[in-house]
Amino acid sequence: MTISIQTILISGARAPIALEMARSFKKAGHNVIMIDCLHLTIARWSSCVDKYYKIPSPRFDNEAFVQEIQKIIIKEKVTHFIPTCEEAIFVAAHKDLFACKVWTVGKELIQSLHNKYQFSQSYQNIIPIPKTILVKDFVDWDNSDQYVFKPIYSRFAASVIIRNKINKTFFKEEDKSKWVAQQLISGKEICIYSIWEEGQMKAYAAYHPLYRAGKGAGVFFEPVQNEQIFEMVKKIGIEIEYNGQLCFDVILDEQQKPYFIECNPRGTSGAHLINTQLADAFLGDKCFIYNSLKDFSIKYAMALLHPFSFFDSRVRQSTDIIFRKNDLKPFFFQAFSLVEISYLKLTKGISWLEATTTDIEWNGDGN
Repeated sequence: MTISIQTILISGARAPIALEMARSFKKAGHNVIMIDCLHLTIARWSSCVDKYYKIPSPRFDNEAFVQEIQKIIIKEKVTHFIPTCEEAIFVAAHKDLFACKVWTVGKELIQSLHNKYQFSQSYQNIIPIPKTILVKDFVDWDNSDQYVFKPIYSRFAASVIIRNKINKTFFKEEDKSKWVAQQLISGKEICIYSIWEEGQMKAYAAYHPLYRAGKGAGVFFEPVQNEQIFEMVKKIGIEIEYNGQLCFDVILDEQQKPYFIECNPRGTSGAHLINTQLADAFLGDKCFIYNSLKDFSIKYAMALLHPFSFFDSRVRQSTDIIFRKNDLKPFFFQAFSLVEISYLKLTKGISWLEATTTDIEWNGDGN
C-alpha cells in the first residue's frame, strides 16, 4: 500500500518522547521537522530529523513564538503539528492561526485540564477525583497530614508537600489562591498516556514509574494493565471530545479503586510504550492499546540517579528509550543537553528540574 507522505512538525525536542515520535514518523516514511526553544536538545541529533529550528520561548516572547511557528509551517509545508511538552498550552491558545492540523484542543479546555483546581471541579462527575480545595478555603489544619498540598500550576511534583503537619501560617496570603489541598490517597501510582482525535481514542498505555528523577518524572516505566482505569479514560476522552495527547496521574488505592489526582493535557513518558506505533496511532485508523509486559527505561538517567539498580536483571534487560543502533547520536550526545540545562540552572538560580521547563511553562499568566 502506498502511503501518503506527510510533513510532521514536532515541538518540545528536548523531551525523549519527541525523539520517540521522530523515529516513528521517519520509519513510516514521513518528513520530520523539529522545533524547541533550546539549542542542544536530545532529538536534534537524530538522523530521523530532517530539519531543526530554534524558536523563541512561548512564556517570555509569546508573539514571536507564534509568528516563528507560522513561518516554519508555511516554509516546510507542514501538514501535522504535534506539541509534546507544556508549550502545547500556548499552542492551543493560537491553534487557529496555524495552517495545518494541530494536535491539541482549544484554549479553554486545555487550561481547565492543566489547572489542578479547575480539573477537580470540572470533571469530578465524569471520573473519580480526590477532594480538592483551594488553600484559601481550607480549614482542616488539624488533619493537614492527610492532604497533599501543591501549586495549581506545577510539574514533576517539585513543590508537593505530602504527609506533613502544617498550619495556615505556612502559606503567604497571596499564595493561598495559587495552591490546592487534595485529599491524600495512598496506593500505587499509575501514569496514563493516550492519543485522541476529536473524541476518538487512537492509542493508550499505562505504566508505573518504578524509578524516578527525584519525586517527579519517571525514568523506569513498568507497564500496567487495568481495565477499570482504561474505561474511565475512555469515558472522559469521549465526553470532552479530546484531540491530541491526554495524560493522567492516577492512584490505585488499597481497595483497588482508582483516583485521578491530576491531568497533563500534553505528552508524557507513556508514549515510549506505544513506541514505533506512534505514527500509525496519530495518522491511521486503528487504536493501539499497549498490553505487553516489556519494560522501558532511560538508562543514562538510571546510571546517574540509581546506579545500584543495575544489579537488578530487570533493569539491565529493560529497553533503553534513547539508544538505537541505527540512530546513535542522541545516545552519545545526550550529555550536551544536560550542559545547556545546567547553564540555565546556574544563571537563573533555579533547580535542575525547573531549568528543564522554565521557558515553556504555562502558569496561568500566558496568552
